[in-house]
Amino acid sequence: MTHDLEQQVARLTAAENIRNVIARYAKAGDDQNNPDEMRKLLIEDAVWEAKGFGKFEGRDLIAEKLADIGREMIVWSLHFPVSPIIDIAEDLATAHAFWWLWELTTMRGDEGAEESNWLAATYECDFIHAADGWKIKHLVLDVKKVVPYQDVPSEIAP
Repeated sequence: MTHDLEQQVARLTAAENIRNVIARYAKAGDDQNNPDEMRKLLIEDAVWEAKGFGKFEGRDLIAEKLADIGREMIVWSLHFPVSPIIDIAEDLATAHAFWWLWELTTMRGDEGAEESNWLAATYECDFIHAADGWKIKHLVLDVKKVVPYQDVPSEIAP
C-alpha cells in the first residue's frame, strides 16, 4: 500500500509540475516569446512545430525563432491554456499532454498594419523529466481559427 501511495503522489506531482511548465510557456509567450524563459522550458534537442509558422529543432533555434515571431508577427498576446490532459508514463520519465488554447493577439500583417484577433488552437506535447525538472521535448501547435475583432472604443473602455 505504501508503494502505491508513493506512486500516486509521484504521478500527481509530475502532472502538477507539467502544468507549471505549460503555464510558464504561456507566460513566456505573453512576453513576446521571451527567449531566455523559453530556453528554460526546452530540452536541448526539442522540436517545435506549427503549420504556417514552421518546424524548428533544437532549444536555441526554437527560442530564437519564437522570439522572431513575437517581434515581427504576433506583437502582443494573452494566452489562456485550458484543461491540460496529462498522461504520465509508468516509469515517470516521460509524459504526453494535450490542451486547448484560447488567445487574444495583435498580429502584424504583411503590410505592417496591426490587427486584433481571437485565436483558437490545440497543443500536443511530449515532455521528458530531465535532471532539472520537466522539459518540453516535442510540441505541436495546431491553430484552428483566427478571427479578427474590434478593440473596445476608448470612450467606453474603463
